[in-house]
Amino acid sequence: MSHIAVAIIGAGPYGLSLAAHLSARRVEHRIFGHPMRFWSDIAEAGGQRYLKSFCFGTNLSTPVPGYSFADYNGPRGLETFEPCSIANFTEYGRWFQQHNVPWVEPVEVEHVDRQGESFAISLSNGERIVADRVVIATGLSGFAYVPAVLSSLPADLAVHTSAVTSFTAFKGRDVAVIGAGQSALEAAALLREAGARPQLLVRESSIRWHDRSSLEPGLWERLRWPISGLGRGLKAKALTEFPGAFHRVPARWRTRFVKSHLPAEGAWWLRDRVEGQLPIHLGVTVVDAREVSSRGALELRLASDAGERQLVVDHVIAGSGYDIDVGRLTFVSQHLRSAIERLGRAPKLSASFEASVSGLHFIGPLSAMSFGPLFRFVTGSEYSARVVSTRLSPRSGFLAAQKKAHPRQSPASRAL
Repeated sequence: MSHIAVAIIGAGPYGLSLAAHLSARRVEHRIFGHPMRFWSDIAEAGGQRYLKSFCFGTNLSTPVPGYSFADYNGPRGLETFEPCSIANFTEYGRWFQQHNVPWVEPVEVEHVDRQGESFAISLSNGERIVADRVVIATGLSGFAYVPAVLSSLPADLAVHTSAVTSFTAFKGRDVAVIGAGQSALEAAALLREAGARPQLLVRESSIRWHDRSSLEPGLWERLRWPISGLGRGLKAKALTEFPGAFHRVPARWRTRFVKSHLPAEGAWWLRDRVEGQLPIHLGVTVVDAREVSSRGALELRLASDAGERQLVVDHVIAGSGYDIDVGRLTFVSQHLRSAIERLGRAPKLSASFEASVSGLHFIGPLSAMSFGPLFRFVTGSEYSARVVSTRLSPRSGFLAAQKKAHPRQSPASRAL
């Protein structure tokens, strides 16, 4: 059984960025996962799917210059501001990986458990390794949230937007799309464009749309609504410019802010593809769902008159976001999961992204409750990569401590 200093689980934007920074600091590590799989799966479902964030706020991070999203898009004549397609972003991530982290191992981690002061890891290819530190960077994979009211429907009738593999498969079908955020609005537009008959069910009394940002804003707009990697506005600017400061805010206030910041809304480029193009039901709540003659029968409560009505469709698609829950990390042993202190259902992390279990780190959306909404997005990858790689670098004393604890020679790192 081989022994390594650091194991990174996940090869999306956060995992790849951390590996690039660890390599620059000559920290022995291995990184596991299929590069950009979550994003490629979304892109391959078809249609015009775009990132909600600005292109300049969607960079993977490496200490080597020349690998930003704009560095990839500019010479190819692609969008460098907004909107940027998810397919394009996926290709950029793979390009970044090939040039900066070619040692990624496209295998899955099947099990992680504590072994003394280290961690035992089992891989899908049958290999077993021991790592002194584990960094979990699995992004949103495995956290799709489908409302409990839809649990009675079989999987072929009700899916999350992220689980849609082909929008053209719904051609000629009646589909209810639940939600008012970007994923729900985009799914409704793509379904209609693929020849389906979608209806949008929105609990709120209206849909929020954000305006198009100017490439050359005036002085007042720059002062009042500055543009940052997290979006527009003074809050977004502060969260982007001072990513570590939010960690020092009292946990009660911090978690409340993370849950309420950035409410469900749609991007400006979706508005013309949704409004006036398909039925939109506002102020409705799904209170029951059942299968009737191989279709989904939804009981809707109407806020306008407190009455109810039934809607029968061929399929239901939930654009209901993601539920970040340590309990859903099924590749982590139950014993290890139980030992992780939580903020809500997310891990409670130190300033170096370390959990209450010594040696276990979380980056990406799993760190948002401890560090703020910036880390729900790709733009937070640079800060976390710099902080964690600094913590694990020789200067921090980490490597020296591990060599003392494990005097035998470790295998040469694939990163060196």
